[in-house]
Amino acid sequence: MEAAAWGFIGTVVGALASITTSWLVSRATGTAQREKVELDWRVQHREFQIKSVTELQEVLGDFVRATGRLQHLNEALDRAGHVSESLPTDDTQSELYAQLIRRIAVLVARIDDAGAREAVQQVRDSSVQISLGVGVDVSTLMAFADDIAKAQEALGGSLRALYGERLAH
Repeated sequence: MEAAAWGFIGTVVGALASITTSWLVSRATGTAQREKVELDWRVQHREFQIKSVTELQEVLGDFVRATGRLQHLNEALDRAGHVSESLPTDDTQSELYAQLIRRIAVLVARIDDAGAREAVQQVRDSSVQISLGVGVDVSTLMAFADDIAKAQEALGGSLRALYGERLAH
């Protein structure tokens, strides 16, 4: 009878060890899968941020050129004696400018870097003032150029931080 009792105890201990091992493997597998999903999400988020910031840099360049064109049109209208309107009468330029403002708003909303968002907003605000032709003088244009440089530096810094970001635990 003693051998049967020891056999039973051995069976129970073996079953408990098997159950514990299965639970530990299951837990480790679940943790590994969860970590992989989190890493995949961080990689996708980082790639999305890089794409958004890069696209914003390109759109900002187009926006600055469009602002310059509108400023030139405003100056031409002023020299011709016309009263400056909210936007010059060149509908193509006005539409391009409006599309770029909308595109910038979308891209700014996508990026996580608050400093870069604020710098781009400052460029947008300065550009709107210039495009309206309200109180535009040399100092306004110099401040606009400074805002552009700050925004490009902020976006570049954001990209450097994204590329330097360590994704693994």
